[in-house]
Amino acid sequence: MKRTTYVVVAFAVVIVLLGLLYFNKDEGVTPPPEAVAEKSSTPNIVFEGSSIVERRDGKKLWELSAEAINVDPATKNVYLNNLNGTFYEANGKELRLVAKEASFDSKTKELVMQGEIKAVSSDGAVFTAPKARWMGNEGRIYASGGITLSQGDTVITGDELESDSSLAKVKILGNAHAIKGGEIQ
Repeated sequence: MKRTTYVVVAFAVVIVLLGLLYFNKDEGVTPPPEAVAEKSSTPNIVFEGSSIVERRDGKKLWELSAEAINVDPATKNVYLNNLNGTFYEANGKELRLVAKEASFDSKTKELVMQGEIKAVSSDGAVFTAPKARWMGNEGRIYASGGITLSQGDTVITGDELESDSSLAKVKILGNAHAIKGGEIQ
C-alpha cells in the first residue's frame, strides 16, 4: 500500500473513533430524583455504645447512652437506639429510663422517646408508656398513649402523665384510675 492510503485509512479510523466518542458521551444525564436526594443529604455520624452527658458547674445534669447514636451534622439532632438515660436532680434524686428509640434536639434539649418506655425514680416510683418527652430546659416529663404509674402498693393508669424529672410531682390526665393495695388487671 502506498503511504497516502495509510494516511487515509488512519484518518478514517480517527474520524470513526471521534464519532463514536461524540455519540456515546454522557451529557450530564440527570439521575432519578431519589438518587439526587440521597447524594445531596449529609451522611449521619454514627457512634456505637456511646454516651452523651451534660454537666453544669462540674455536676452531671443528665446522661444518655445507647447501642447506636446517629448524629445529623446539618441539624445537630441525635437519634438513639435502645436508650438508657439518667436524669439527676439537685436534691440527689435520680430518674433512670429506657426506651427503644429516641431523638434528641440539641438546641431545645428535648428528648422524644417511643417504644416500651420505662422510668424508675430513686424513690421507687415506676412509670411505663408507649411515648414520652423530656423537656430538658423545663426539667419536665410528658408521657402519652396510655400510662401506668406505680409506687409501693398504689397503681395509677391514665391517658397522659406530666411530671418533674424525679417523678415527685405527677399529674395523670384523661381516664385516670387509681388502685391502692393491688395491681391493675
